[in-house]
Amino acid sequence: METLKESIKRIVTDKKLYIFTIFTLLFFGIYCVMQYAPDTYSVFTNTPRQNLDHFFSCGRLVTGLFLYGTMGILELNATTVYMISYGLAIICTIASLYKIDKIFAEDIKDTKLSILVSLLIIINVFSIELFVYVEKGFLMLSVLLCVLAVEQIKKFLEGKKIAFFWALIFMLIANCCYQGTVGLVVAVGMLYIIKYSKNVKEFIKNNILVALVYGIPAILNFIMVRFLFTNSRVKGDIILTESLKKIYEGTKSMIFANYDLLPKYLFAIILLGLVVFLIYQIIKKAESIKTKILEILGIFYIIIGTVFVTITPQIMQDTNSIWFVARSSYPVASLIGILLIYATMRIEIRKMTKIGILMIATIFLGIQFVSFMRYNIDNYIVNGIDRQNVEQIQAKILEYEEKTGKQITKIAFYEDKMPNYTYPNMKATGDMNLKALYKDWSALRVIRYYTGRNLEQIEKNEEIQKEFKEKNWNYYNDEQLIFEDDVLHLCNF
Repeated sequence: METLKESIKRIVTDKKLYIFTIFTLLFFGIYCVMQYAPDTYSVFTNTPRQNLDHFFSCGRLVTGLFLYGTMGILELNATTVYMISYGLAIICTIASLYKIDKIFAEDIKDTKLSILVSLLIIINVFSIELFVYVEKGFLMLSVLLCVLAVEQIKKFLEGKKIAFFWALIFMLIANCCYQGTVGLVVAVGMLYIIKYSKNVKEFIKNNILVALVYGIPAILNFIMVRFLFTNSRVKGDIILTESLKKIYEGTKSMIFANYDLLPKYLFAIILLGLVVFLIYQIIKKAESIKTKILEILGIFYIIIGTVFVTITPQIMQDTNSIWFVARSSYPVASLIGILLIYATMRIEIRKMTKIGILMIATIFLGIQFVSFMRYNIDNYIVNGIDRQNVEQIQAKILEYEEKTGKQITKIAFYEDKMPNYTYPNMKATGDMNLKALYKDWSALRVIRYYTGRNLEQIEKNEEIQKEFKEKNWNYYNDEQLIFEDDVLHLCNF
């Protein structure tokens, strides 16, 4: 039995740990400088109790407790809270890569291929959105917990019964960190369902066991959201036809457009190419027709199962709250890496084939890296413009107050003819890189964050709205501000 000291020494002397650290910092090191999403301004202007209530209402108890503890009990400032969360995100990403590589050790003997597959699964194209929120540490902790649960599922299928209990515990905590990533346990777990199922009976039994590991914690979390706390996403109406339509359109965007995070169809083309390659190699094998059919069916089992667990949380929400974005689609983006693992389990990968896979995957990761950097850089630009605009608004408020002797205590929000959700020439998708002044709730919070003014939002004046609707700005202009007694009428552009 390996001692703790020996285990630590083995890990810290393993070059893979440092390789995964380099890749993690390459993709996400840029976030060491504090950045904001519109939601971030809410977190940092809410009271600790408001944050606790909000995250508890979303079923994200671990995140809520962290924010309450750091901002409420310890009274840490925003920068410190951000850096703690960022540090945790980096550690969890490295740990997830290292652990999943060890899990696959029996199935991938080639070091380069093993590293590549781990990267394709953990730092997949949708992982970027897990890093753009202040709670990034707990979004990535949910990924690590899924990986740890997969390890326990593997041990359970190998005969260690207590592992089932640990898998449930890990998944319960993962759900209480973030629910959008938990489908990863099924996506990867299906590999081991196939591997350890010798007949149809075992296959059915193993599917049920993995479904329980995924389903029991998810149902418990859903019950908390639905009945113990208040959350509008599960309290509204479900219009089945509209929900199915939104899910269909969202799934198409997820698979074929990748929310504009990659060139259109690139992910789908690589996925299709991998499927065709696998089918061809399986057909070529000197195996029985029955074995070949089962192995080919395994490909579609993994794909369909992964897509299903990714969209299932959407089905449970009310129709108006269905919203497909990268962070909640994380498991699907891991499919390329998962199918490569399946390939190593089912076919012999020859030297030239391996070189081809490494080249294509490296190019793919390179394209992904460029996309990440474009979105990341634009995120900081959007943050800077948001701050500049708020400071200009603050200057006009101070000028008005000094001139009139009146105090601005209220604000009403308006829109021009064609309001934009981000600034010109910025890359934005889903909830990423939206300008904070776009939505009333975030505009109110970003103004409070940078000015310290706790303004009361009031209903808009319809006559002023008609006036603003005749205008169409792309940038901030002093004409977007109208002062009336203690009210600021502010137009979004």
